[in-house]
Amino acid sequence: MKEKFPYPGNPVKVTSEMCDMNGHMNVADYARIFDDGSVELYNDMGFGQEYFKKGFSCFTLEMNIQYLEELIEGQTAFPYYRIIDINPKLIHYGGILLTEEGKLSATNEQMLVHIDMSKRKSSEMPEEMYNNLKLMCEEHNKSGGVDFDLRLKIKK
Repeated sequence: MKEKFPYPGNPVKVTSEMCDMNGHMNVADYARIFDDGSVELYNDMGFGQEYFKKGFSCFTLEMNIQYLEELIEGQTAFPYYRIIDINPKLIHYGGILLTEEGKLSATNEQMLVHIDMSKRKSSEMPEEMYNNLKLMCEEHNKSGGVDFDLRLKIKK
């Protein structure tokens, strides 16, 4: 499955502080791993510090995490990402979290909206950025669809 998610995030070793009373990783840490690991994807999409200095950013509108295989203390989680769909204002991307054995531990979907920070309102992204994202999305989709049910969708 990881071949369908071309952006690897940083592997994270599960510590005792990350575990809840059930002895597995807490839901907040799944979200944190997915968020922290997506920095390279965000930079390649164009959402780096320079873009923010120009007065633009993105906000997360919605996030969905499915927990499939628990992670316990001492295991390492491996996040991977891909763009699923885009339009001039929205980006739908997904991630997976794999165990050391390559088992699917969790899936993640996020819907981002492009933001004009001077108004703190949604706005269409610049044509150059949109064209770059279209190419990235087409490239990611060449590997096939994701192997889990998507809960989010950009309406056409």
